[in-house]
Amino acid sequence: MANASKTAFRIAGFGMVEGIGGYWINDQEAVQAGAQPDGFFFTGQPSKPLFAAVRTPSVAYCIALRLADGQRAYGDCMTVANLGLGGRPDPLRIDALPDIAKRLRQKLEGASFDGFRKACAMLDDWPEDLGGRPVAYGLSQAFLNAAALASGMTPADVLRHEYGIDRVYERPGFAASCGSDWHKNADKAIARRVAMLPHAAMQTADECRRLPEYASWITNRIRELMPSDYQPDLHFDFHASLGRMFDNDEARVIDDRGDVVQRTQGYRVYFEDPLFARGAQEAAERARRLRERLQASGVDCRLIADEWANAPGEMALFTGSQAVHGIQIKVPDNGPLTTTIEGLRLCQKDQVLAYLGGSCNETDISVRTTVHVGLAFGAWRLFTKPGLGLDEGLMILTNELNRAEAGL
Repeated sequence: MANASKTAFRIAGFGMVEGIGGYWINDQEAVQAGAQPDGFFFTGQPSKPLFAAVRTPSVAYCIALRLADGQRAYGDCMTVANLGLGGRPDPLRIDALPDIAKRLRQKLEGASFDGFRKACAMLDDWPEDLGGRPVAYGLSQAFLNAAALASGMTPADVLRHEYGIDRVYERPGFAASCGSDWHKNADKAIARRVAMLPHAAMQTADECRRLPEYASWITNRIRELMPSDYQPDLHFDFHASLGRMFDNDEARVIDDRGDVVQRTQGYRVYFEDPLFARGAQEAAERARRLRERLQASGVDCRLIADEWANAPGEMALFTGSQAVHGIQIKVPDNGPLTTTIEGLRLCQKDQVLAYLGGSCNETDISVRTTVHVGLAFGAWRLFTKPGLGLDEGLMILTNELNRAEAGL
């Protein structure tokens, strides 16, 4: 580890208050099992007692560290939007906040750390009764921002310094998340010349059935709106819904995806989590078999893993066997940012595309902090977050990335 003394900091005070994430919490299993839309919400019963309803308001814990010189460093704790599957944490609860805040204050006030990485060492195996991975994520953001304030460096430069990175990576491209607004948000992403779109986030059998027609539409729309020098990647995220729809019948999945690829000639296509699994080992094995069969069948597409690839140990199941072409590193699911960094470096070592993702349910602070991680470690793509309006997330990412590249 590079000398971290210039990024050392001391915490004089700790505070944590209630906040909200950038979207809502969905019971993904209930949605995929057929919960019916009712305006913005859904009718029907949730799949597990940990959900009060199929869609519920999001909760965030907002952390502030007051440093010895009076400056304040911030970090936000939250979960991703789609919960209940894929080894993801449970939703945060407001009623748990006072006790967690009290215990964190006792643990952190007066503590000194020799830099970001030394501070994050305390977050390994962070206990569930202190908020688990979502709280570890928020604390690590605050630690990185504290090291930046203490040193007068940008967070990206703190990471380069502490990890001994002596190169500047190419600027990451953006992966647009168009949400359920497949057309208007796609128009916005195209007009902004985003590197990869539209994500689409298919959760139901009906959305899967609509995809081929939509793939034709978006291909034609790109050509209609933009000159030929704009060649974005096309990215479709199934959240395992296609596997549920076809009972993981690989032949049917290949036929279905082959139709989409045929309709999108001229553009590289990425499919994220088409198959359903109940564990990381099963998910990696299914992905590896599907990749082999797609290649043998001549369907020219790429695969991205997200669900069940929630930490370096799980990611290694996919990268080591070359089961997929890319990993969406779901940042809140990884807990401390040091774990996300480990995942980025693992992808690069195994020559797998490192897609620094996350969730529409993140906050402005968590997004701005993770931009610096992606810039320092050479992420391939950055997910447009928070929210699903596209403009807001794209604005936060673009402005923070521009500032960070300029060293502001």
